[in-house]
Amino acid sequence: MFPLIYGGDAPNKTGGYHKSQSRYCSLGTLDRNLVEGKIVVCDFQTDVTEAIVAGAAGTILQGDDFRDVAYNTPIAASYLTLHDRSEVETYLNSTRRPRGTILKTIVEKNELAPSVAFFSSRGPNAITSDILTVNCII
Repeated sequence: MFPLIYGGDAPNKTGGYHKSQSRYCSLGTLDRNLVEGKIVVCDFQTDVTEAIVAGAAGTILQGDDFRDVAYNTPIAASYLTLHDRSEVETYLNSTRRPRGTILKTIVEKNELAPSVAFFSSRGPNAITSDILTVNCII
């Protein structure tokens, strides 16, 4: 189990940052002393670079786009919808010592695979049929 901390509660004050900035977990905004060894909960989709630099054990990101795209991150990371992220926030506010677990990756066989990625082009080009469209199969 790892302690959870909201990025907005860990601003790098010596760097001149405020919680309104650290909540996004942007580069340089987190206080290493408050974040190290913890799972950092960030508002909106950011990259995990600041969490790594600050010594976090993992990060929870928020956003509603790119649900069928997998990201490879050097630390444990979860990408939650706005609704699911609000459930995490409710938990953070319900206890003095919020904690989370980081589990190993589980690879499952998908009987529906392969599938066409959301960003794949489909059908003939609307402007000219001379332009080929490519389907990206994932």
